[in-house]
Amino acid sequence: MLVLACLGCKTTKTYVTDVGDLIGVFQKKHAPDRRVAIFDLEARLHQDTVLLVGETDLPIAFEELLDTLVRRQIPFLDSVQILQPVPALVNVSVCNIRSEPKHSAELATQSVLGTSIGILKQEGSWYYVQTPDGYLGWLDAGALEIPSEANFTQWVQSDKIAVTAPFGFVTSPLDGSNISDVVEGNILRLLGRQGRFYQVALPDGRAGLLHQQSGQPYGDFITQKPQLDKILAKAHEFLGRPYLWGGTSGKGMDCSGYTKTVFYLNGLELPRDASQQVHVGDEIETDETFKNLLPGDFLFFGRKATADQTERITHVGIYLGNGKMIHSSERVRVQSLRRGDPDFAPERVKTFVRAKRMLENIGANGVKPLSGHPQYSVDLISNI
Repeated sequence: MLVLACLGCKTTKTYVTDVGDLIGVFQKKHAPDRRVAIFDLEARLHQDTVLLVGETDLPIAFEELLDTLVRRQIPFLDSVQILQPVPALVNVSVCNIRSEPKHSAELATQSVLGTSIGILKQEGSWYYVQTPDGYLGWLDAGALEIPSEANFTQWVQSDKIAVTAPFGFVTSPLDGSNISDVVEGNILRLLGRQGRFYQVALPDGRAGLLHQQSGQPYGDFITQKPQLDKILAKAHEFLGRPYLWGGTSGKGMDCSGYTKTVFYLNGLELPRDASQQVHVGDEIETDETFKNLLPGDFLFFGRKATADQTERITHVGIYLGNGKMIHSSERVRVQSLRRGDPDFAPERVKTFVRAKRMLENIGANGVKPLSGHPQYSVDLISNI
């Protein structure tokens, strides 16, 4: 798109500066968190006009920017790439999504088998993807199945099974050999039943058997009603699991990956990181006694805001009552916030910032039921 206007007393270089400032305003407004949104634009001098370059996955915000430039009669040439997600399916039990397109890069997050994710771009054998919670990162091609439109529709509309066992295997019906490992929360296509087994298929079509004790109909999994006792029971099931920076699965999890996984397995979606989770739920007034807390509340730790610095959240755990919390720190474990207890964690009391209640206003408080999520929707799922 090329829009020309009389420059008047302004020079094109001045317009470049103005547009650069305007891009900054739009980025702050529409994409303040680069972990979940792309608005990487730049204004450059190109002959007698402003050249817009870069990429974004926010087409509506970009159109708003262009309309603003037209209204202000700023000459520009549009060379921005709009990133449109291409649907794909995770094809391994747990995939590692990294901060850069290489295996040595930091582990940013994970996703699990059968999850629908969006591919935004490709670099060699790596894909830049966005998970259902909006998180962005790089995933190697071996962990993905990129189906045709017809095959993706078939997957979405097919009956499916959710894995409910901590660990297990899909095995060959011929010789019992392992076709794939599975972990709790994995999603498989249901082909039928054979004795005590589900006949299932992975996104790439590999088929095998999963013991019925290891799974349940996906519709039941996705529409389950969150209950505090079940959430706390699930939280305790992970005791002893290792801490893994970037982990969000039973194979290892960081602090927010732990809380996210516990809630996911109870039909709820949370944002990925602790510094994002702190913005959902309902605020609770707290003091050094923690008397207003209830079991299931989230405790956030880090650095409180002062006149000289902003708040910084670096850790999260789940309150159990009686001063106890369960969290992933070195491993998933229970510690106390009360002095004198043998498992007292003084560094947590020292760095406590705030608490949020997650289970009272689900849907309205930023905690999302999976059943209403477009990438987990049950609307297109047949009843088993």
